[in-house]
Amino acid sequence: MSAKLWNVVLLLVLLTIFYLKAGERLQKAKNMALEYAKENFKDVEIIDVVKIPQSYEEKLSKDFNKVECKSKGKSSIYLYLDCTFSKDEETVATIPITFRISATTKYTIVKNQKVSIVYLNKNIKIQMLGVALENGKEGDYIKVRNISTGKELVGKVISNDTVLIEANRE
Repeated sequence: MSAKLWNVVLLLVLLTIFYLKAGERLQKAKNMALEYAKENFKDVEIIDVVKIPQSYEEKLSKDFNKVECKSKGKSSIYLYLDCTFSKDEETVATIPITFRISATTKYTIVKNQKVSIVYLNKNIKIQMLGVALENGKEGDYIKVRNISTGKELVGKVISNDTVLIEANRE
């Protein structure tokens, strides 16, 4: 075989090894980002990684051992994060990653959501506007703030927008 042919074969072998390593790093990035998102974005149920743009695959040319992600927002079925991969505090790459999330959240009411606060005391019912200070499922007791007075109260989540304050729990 000629030297030129050997060079072509060697180049093909090296490219194959490079692309196999890049594929392994991409899979590692997906797994680490998925684990990070499930641990740190508990207000939604994360199903899986939808995509990492193909053009970002080459940015993972170095190995990494840490990931931190910041939210870029979400829709009803997707969570968008910017994930920074690093090794020994040196940034390797920052990549936008899209996650599929459950169409229903884990919580009936989420933090900072506007809610209706219903106060019950025997035959008296008072309804006011408030803001949830915590996440909660139906039946959970959460803190809410009355918008007009600024007073914090603890009430029971009874629907997707209502918190019940019972006179004996105040």
